[in-house]
Amino acid sequence: MSKFNTFVQLKELMFAMEQDLGISELSEPEKAVFSCIVQATEAGGPISTKSIEKHILTSNMSRPTLFRSIKQLLAKEIISQPSHGKYLIAA
Repeated sequence: MSKFNTFVQLKELMFAMEQDLGISELSEPEKAVFSCIVQATEAGGPISTKSIEKHILTSNMSRPTLFRSIKQLLAKEIISQPSHGKYLIAA
């Protein structure tokens, strides 16, 4: 099996998982930000905007795109903001 075939299989698996989790309609930047927040929440607490900016999944994202993604996730009630600049997955 080639590396490219493995890549395609992983992409198909991710697509199926996103559909199962109900996040397939999110944009790619929203999925990246959501993933950072999920990881932090699972580790025990909220994540700061600064930590999201530095995360491997979002470090190359422009600030406007990052903040637009956070705003959209809040509007869709997928994440919550317990305090200024801190985010959690919605309960």
